[in-house]
Amino acid sequence: MADAWSDLYKQNEAVINSYDGMPIMGLVTPPTTFIATVQFDLLNSDNKDGRIEGKLMFAGYDGFVEKAGAKITFGSDHKLEKDGFGPAAIAGDRMVENGSLALDKEYYISEEFTERAGRKISRSYTEFKRLGDGSMICLALSGQTINGKGDEDICDEVIFLRNGKNQYDFVIANAKTGPEFKIISFADKGDLTKEQAIALFKTAGYAIDQSGGIKDGKLVVDK
Repeated sequence: MADAWSDLYKQNEAVINSYDGMPIMGLVTPPTTFIATVQFDLLNSDNKDGRIEGKLMFAGYDGFVEKAGAKITFGSDHKLEKDGFGPAAIAGDRMVENGSLALDKEYYISEEFTERAGRKISRSYTEFKRLGDGSMICLALSGQTINGKGDEDICDEVIFLRNGKNQYDFVIANAKTGPEFKIISFADKGDLTKEQAIALFKTAGYAIDQSGGIKDGKLVVDK
């Protein structure tokens, strides 16, 4: 799934990078979910059916991957033994990740959260789906209760992307719910277009920050 997204993105990368305004980080952050999940692939390098548990190569803590035909599930659940990077990762925090990939449907889901003293301080949920025309769609939700300085800052964000040939539609929206945001899923809402995503996010209480896409060979932000 990571390679499929990357191959499509490479076709649009020059257009995205030539945008005249400030870089739009939401266009490139959702696929970073694949960086961590490659560790679970490595637990089952032979791609065999069954459940495999072991140390994740880069993280160093325990995780699992389970394959049953076309369905793969993976996850980890651990407590930090020492402080990590920044105020959102301190010793004692519980960090959980769970996900799945339906190979036959080319549908990937991943969810992560950090819990401190029984309360979620950050959470993210991401879906990628490949469509019949070869394009891919993505939904990425994230919420937090503290910012990079460690101050309370309850907010959340949802991003919609559609990545295809000469196409990179996007919608970025914000709210003040925090990690307890309600999941928006392709399983419930179907294969969204940009216009449908805008309407859906507004109905869910989000304020649209930016939307746009590629038009006439240029990345255009809607007015």
